Amino acid sequence: MRAGLGYHLPLMALPPEPSAEERTDSWSVLPHPPSEDQRPYLLVLSGPQFGELFPLERGTEQLLGRAKGCHFRLRDAGVSRRHATVLASGDGVRLRDLNSQNGTFVDGVRVSDCRLKEGQRVQVGMHSILKYCLCDDVELEYQRKLAEGALQDPLTGLFNRRHFNHRLSAELAAVHRHGRPLSLLVIDVDHFQRVNDAHGQTAGDETLKMIAHVMQGAVRREDVLARLGSDDFAVLARETAPAGGKALADRIRKAVERSRLSFRGQELSLSVTVGLAVVPALAVYASGETDRATLEAALSALRQGKGSGGNCVAVSPPLAEPP
Repeated sequence: MRAGLGYHLPLMALPPEPSAEERTDSWSVLPHPPSEDQRPYLLVLSGPQFGELFPLERGTEQLLGRAKGCHFRLRDAGVSRRHATVLASGDGVRLRDLNSQNGTFVDGVRVSDCRLKEGQRVQVGMHSILKYCLCDDVELEYQRKLAEGALQDPLTGLFNRRHFNHRLSAELAAVHRHGRPLSLLVIDVDHFQRVNDAHGQTAGDETLKMIAHVMQGAVRREDVLARLGSDDFAVLARETAPAGGKALADRIRKAVERSRLSFRGQELSLSVTVGLAVVPALAVYASGETDRATLEAALSALRQGKGSGGNCVAVSPPLAEPP
């Protein structure tokens, strides 16, 4: 007799639960040992060198710090000159703090001597966090591409604003800690909107790429050249006093003025205006506040230069006088 719609299936006995030993055999709960083609690295997750990979050489104790002779040199004012050592071996990595001023932390806990596990994070200084990882060639290339994407502006290939903000903070800390001046240049392309309106966005993109290329040839290797957004760029020049900052700004302005962009049979003349702010060697440093004040000083000088007709260098008064 039908009691309702549906099908009646015969009951079937369920298989017995596997024992603990059988479960372990069929699904290993132990971590897999690293393969022979994997190599140990320290990956910088945050700080001025975000995205860099430091290769660990098995059997060699390698020094991490700010000093020139360090195997892994970090441009972070909170890192000691000889901060810590790392020693990679077959069973992992040993991390040893060298009585650093600000300490070494692993997953938030201060350590003096410990063995790192894959994936653990090491903080040194004020801004730098590194991660211990094992990578083969494919993973290494992937990490490099991730780092490039995180650090670079996709159109010009210059550093992006995120990286600029990290470096500005780190360089200002170095001004306070080591007594060396810093010059900040903010650069704006003159009449950029006219190029877009007259020739289209493609011409505007080509203009930005060419100006980026010209500026790369005008700055030093140690300078940080970044695109802040739209047609605005910035240069951080460490150990550069007012005279040196002004000379650098003039060099960039003249290099752009001499350049010509050929677009669809037309030759476009280009120019830039530069606002310069200099932080003296003995300036009083206040994290965050000084970052904003330095950038605003350079932007104020830039506005002054644009108001004067552009294609010039305008210099702001010193950000802070020595006490």
